[in-house]
Amino acid sequence: MELRIPIPAAVLGAALLAGCAAVGLARLEPGRSTEADVRQVLGDPAATYANADGSRQLAFPRGPEGLQTYMAFVAADGRLIRVDQVLSEAQFGRISAGQTTAGEVERLVGPPWRKQDFPNKQATAWDYVIRDSWDYTVDFSVMVGRDGVVTEKVHARRSRGDNGFSAK
Repeated sequence: MELRIPIPAAVLGAALLAGCAAVGLARLEPGRSTEADVRQVLGDPAATYANADGSRQLAFPRGPEGLQTYMAFVAADGRLIRVDQVLSEAQFGRISAGQTTAGEVERLVGPPWRKQDFPNKQATAWDYVIRDSWDYTVDFSVMVGRDGVVTEKVHARRSRGDNGFSAK
């Protein structure tokens, strides 16, 4: 029996593996690696979230406007449970206007790369950049009201070739 993998799937798989290798995630083994190992590989987290059961989430954004934020989930005993890349359409799909709190947003997708206040809307935009399923770069904003609850989500695809940086 011959195994056939569609070319786009193979390319995507290779890119994901290359991304993991680039930050050293292959050296981390769930159940065996410790929080200290995670910090040695990924550096100091940008944010740490403590859970009631003693477990913790550590957020590792890549770059000021990076397309990856790795979230390490560590058990109460200090052992690594898993590491997820959380800047994805699926994760942003879990955020609901009128229901999700700012704290829940951070636990889902990590800290934003930028916060912008909009006094006329009485909200602050939390800005993220993700790569969508069509491989477009997408600017994604979560509007957080003064009460700490999401009021809306907005997103816009960048045109091809627009990496968000000016060529000065």
